[in-house]
Amino acid sequence: MKSFLSLLIPALLITPFLTLSSATASENEAAKWSYSGANGPAHWGNLSPEFGACKQGKNQSPIDISAAINAKLKPIKFDYAMLVPESIVNTGHSIQVNIRSGGSIKIDDDEFFLKQFHFHSPSENMIDHVSYPLEAHFVHANEKGELAVVAVLYQPGNMDNQALTSLLKKMPMNSGDSSRLSAEDTQLFERNKSVKNYFRYSGSLTTPPCTEGVRWFVMQSRPGLSKRQLLAFQKALKHPNNRKVQPLNARIVTK
Repeated sequence: MKSFLSLLIPALLITPFLTLSSATASENEAAKWSYSGANGPAHWGNLSPEFGACKQGKNQSPIDISAAINAKLKPIKFDYAMLVPESIVNTGHSIQVNIRSGGSIKIDDDEFFLKQFHFHSPSENMIDHVSYPLEAHFVHANEKGELAVVAVLYQPGNMDNQALTSLLKKMPMNSGDSSRLSAEDTQLFERNKSVKNYFRYSGSLTTPPCTEGVRWFVMQSRPGLSKRQLLAFQKALKHPNNRKVQPLNARIVTK
């Protein structure tokens, strides 16, 4: 299981069902996708049979959150008390921090363990039709392989975000490069608290194979980042890496 996850995480193709065959993984790897041109988001569903949900799925992410229903959701209990990171990787599609251990959330009477977090610029999810300059996705999996993603949207600010500063110092600027991280580099992401204010909806991966059944939790609080930090991310990414918002269809967003 560990070796399988280690193959999936750097590719940003973690799937809610960890029973996929190695042949399927090879097909996904062979299907080259991007954020523009003939292999861009509008064509993902045609690049491989495994990417069919990108075109045919009815519960796709990201979305524009504009009419959330007040459902008095239970708080999400974060236990990021002692994060042990492995590396920060420029995948060519995102900047990603791989986590070895030390992070989990409790939702729906279940525990989901933090596997990695990565960044999109501009944001993928929108709130009231507003896009933000940066979005982080904290990807968790439970023992059954089901996924829960916590999304944090960053708004423009006048000061550096200190949690991001440590990562930016080691951020690889070219696709395929990586840097080792220490516990100090992710220390400011650590938290041990319950969070009440968030939006929830059922969605998908925002990259191929666009697998559905992902539980999405978009935080209502939006930390700031400086223009200098945003430019550093954009320079490393080389291009916008956001999928456009998808139809909500019959889904309900709660808060």
